[in-house]
Amino acid sequence: MEYRGIDVSKYQGNINFKKVKDAGVQFVIIRIGYGQYESQKDEKFEANYEGFREVGIPVGVYLYSYAKSVNDAKKEANTVLKWLNGRELNLPVYYDIEDKSQINLGKGTLTNMCEAFCDTIEKAGYWAGVYTNKYFFTTYLDYEKLEEKYTIWVAQYNDTNTYRGKYDMWQYTSSGKVNGISGNVDMDILYRNIFENRGDDIDSSSLPNLSGYKGNSIVDALKSVGYDSSFEARRELYKEAGFTDNYTGTALQNENLLKALQGDGSGYYKSDYKGLSFVDGLKSIGVDSSFANRKRIAKANGIDNYTGSAIQNIKLLNMLKKGNLRRG
Repeated sequence: MEYRGIDVSKYQGNINFKKVKDAGVQFVIIRIGYGQYESQKDEKFEANYEGFREVGIPVGVYLYSYAKSVNDAKKEANTVLKWLNGRELNLPVYYDIEDKSQINLGKGTLTNMCEAFCDTIEKAGYWAGVYTNKYFFTTYLDYEKLEEKYTIWVAQYNDTNTYRGKYDMWQYTSSGKVNGISGNVDMDILYRNIFENRGDDIDSSSLPNLSGYKGNSIVDALKSVGYDSSFEARRELYKEAGFTDNYTGTALQNENLLKALQGDGSGYYKSDYKGLSFVDGLKSIGVDSSFANRKRIAKANGIDNYTGSAIQNIKLLNMLKKGNLRRG
């Protein structure tokens, strides 16, 4: 499934939010500011946040970075948190790292800066992501490391996206036109339902309800409600249910998919992972392993004060291996 959206800043001026909504825009990423100082908040952020929320368009934010060190990146994250002041977001907080002044810092430092920003954001309960263009991702960042921890938003102004890493969102032009906005606007395609409850991407209005099925076969369960049970249909359902690994139809994948579609969608996770890392265990079944999602999963399993401690992770990992870890 694809969702069409835009990203905006003060440069879009005064926006007619209802016209944007009526034009079919499904989400927006708003620039919250740039740099590490509170005086650098985007002058249209408050109006844009309130306006898009009022008309019901899901909102995320991004910060344009000028950081030159890990410490600077943490300061930028903390400034973003001050600006947000507990506001609700439907989409992640993105770290926009692309400034020419940063390219000589080296891949290691730049990657560490992204991690420092994102980890600070996620410890505050938000979901974090990294944004930059294809060239910056592949030249100046360890993108494979980042994509395993955070959601990725890549820019490439082209008819097709040739970025070879994993990504959830693509900014494909900076010269889009949308009714309600004067001039050009950036246009984006989101390939994953991450609008609400990031650990649970099930949209009950579009996915089959298997609550009445008591067997163990996902194929038979789908047939019982008249839903296409082909491999291709199951692969799409697997993705829509929030799993991010490649669906090949294994018994474990089918079991997790069945449980995810039963009842209220809370489901259970099960993994045959043999290691000792809760993060890697979640990754083994294609589940978002970010701190924010682990915190949600922990809360769903009776841990309200999740900090990522070894004891907490061991408890959750054991539940995962036994197949009784509830979805977040």
